[in-house]
Amino acid sequence: MKRSSRTPLVLAVLLTAIAGPALAGNYAEGDPRPAPLTASTSRDAVVADTQRWLQSSPAQGYPEGNPRSIVSVAQNSRALVQADTMIWMQSGLAAAQNGEAGADVSRPAYRQAAAEYARLRSSSEFGALVESIARKGSAFTATASR
Repeated sequence: MKRSSRTPLVLAVLLTAIAGPALAGNYAEGDPRPAPLTASTSRDAVVADTQRWLQSSPAQGYPEGNPRSIVSVAQNSRALVQADTMIWMQSGLAAAQNGEAGADVSRPAYRQAAAEYARLRSSSEFGALVESIARKGSAFTATASR
């Protein structure tokens, strides 16, 4: 069977004629230039609404002119973080948070683990654990620097 060399050319012209209008589309629909919006609220109404919101909004951490208390962040030691992680796992809170339900406070297992974590965190065992980890860490750094 012999093909004509004009067949691919005719096919390309035919497909271009069919697809041309579809590819052209509506340029106004995809126009990236934003359409100007007209304000429906006055400037005074926006200012009043913003001031009302600021009176009831939570503190954003900017104390300038804000009478609310400033949130302070304390620096934790490596030993404190390690001890906290250990009791978090020991209390079962890690396992309760890693399930499908996540940190679902309505589940009794999660509430029980959270109570155990709070008990362990406020116990004297926690302070002893922090001291033990700190001593091991300082002994390790002393031997590593020799």
